[in-house]
Amino acid sequence: MFRRREPLTPAGRLRRLLWPSMGLVRSGRYVAYRIARIQGSPHAIALGIALGVAMAMTPLLGLHIPIAFLLAWGTRASIMGAMAGTVVANPWTFPAIWYASYRLGCAVLGLAPGHDDRAGLTLAFLIDHPWQVFLPMLTGGALMGAAAAAIVYVIAKPVIRFYQEKRRERRQVGRTLAGKEK
Repeated sequence: MFRRREPLTPAGRLRRLLWPSMGLVRSGRYVAYRIARIQGSPHAIALGIALGVAMAMTPLLGLHIPIAFLLAWGTRASIMGAMAGTVVANPWTFPAIWYASYRLGCAVLGLAPGHDDRAGLTLAFLIDHPWQVFLPMLTGGALMGAAAAAIVYVIAKPVIRFYQEKRRERRQVGRTLAGKEK
């Protein structure tokens, strides 16, 4: 029922993964719209989004959503907000997030980057010395995640409160005009 008439080629699927068919701006608006429609208190929604963003900063690829879900459930934050917050990590932002988290982790742990800059970071090095890369990335990602979560929470809570109040007012006016309220 929801299939394409002409199946996408592998190149077409890759293109759609990296560049949504409806465009990045429209996709961003859609995500913002969906976040704004989440039910719950402004605190719970903002906390959920912040937890999702915090998890997105870690190198735990594939575990962002499950861990964000568990954190949101454990803190009684919005689970849907946490899922939406993990959208920060995507193929466009992974390289920047991972590089910054690795460098920050090396600085915090007092380590020199574990590879020769002239040779570059190779797959062979990652396989032979996984903790020389993963531990700094995890440390830096946790610190970046905590900072990003705090910033996102402080910004998101008043925005969500404002949107919910405006939505409540619009619905109240609509009910009054329709004669449903006495």
